Amino acid sequence: GINAEYGEFQTFQHYFKRINLSFLKDLNMGCCSFARLKSSLVLLNILYMLIALILIAVPAFAYSMNYFTSYSLIASLIGVGAFLFLFSFLGLCGALHHHQVMLFFYMVVLGLLCIVQFASSITLVAINDEQKHEILNRSWVGASNVSRVEVEHAFDCCGFDQNTTDSVNSVAGCSDLPCCKDLYLTTEEQCFLHPENASAPNVTMVGCEPCKAKIEEQFSYAIKVSGTVGLFFSFTELIGIILAIQYRNTKDPSRTLSFPGHGGFAK
Repeated sequence: GINAEYGEFQTFQHYFKRINLSFLKDLNMGCCSFARLKSSLVLLNILYMLIALILIAVPAFAYSMNYFTSYSLIASLIGVGAFLFLFSFLGLCGALHHHQVMLFFYMVVLGLLCIVQFASSITLVAINDEQKHEILNRSWVGASNVSRVEVEHAFDCCGFDQNTTDSVNSVAGCSDLPCCKDLYLTTEEQCFLHPENASAPNVTMVGCEPCKAKIEEQFSYAIKVSGTVGLFFSFTELIGIILAIQYRNTKDPSRTLSFPGHGGFAK
């Protein structure tokens, strides 16, 4: 009888050790999973905060150095950077404290941003040449004379297309351009690209080229880069949503091991 009871005790002790080791192994894996999710979410939000600081600092520096004079553009970039910084700070606090409410709002806002940014990036990438011309034409017509002169001096060009658009809108600032001031011309329209001597066998064009071609080249490059970068960050936002959902639904192992009343079994 004693031997039988001792054998049953050994069997029970053996199974208890197996259950205990299995529990510790699962707990260790849970700790690693929780820590990895937390670290990934923290690093992602730190990256967003650095990008936000760049969006705030670079336009402010460019405006202070008179690289850009468009106040609305500078203010928009700084506003986007400030919003991104505050939003990243919310996600960082939620990740560090495993705060359910912060993580919930973080997921909702990040999801909306991901949808809007993905749709905008696809739109930018899919713009054709005719749509680019229409956008630039409307922008040129709606711009002030000061903005047009700044573009002309930046690209050393005169007018938009030196045709239909410039016949409706007055041209200004061309006489001071390097491509025109050496021709000793009296009116702005005389700075347009024209043959030096139409009766000569080999026609030589003098004057300033229209800004349309130069602007379209830069605009095409800008929207291509913007669309690609936007798609990249929309995928990082999707990763952030997945990490936030998984991290929010993962229990904190340090609280699981504590006693009731200390954040343990109530979690």
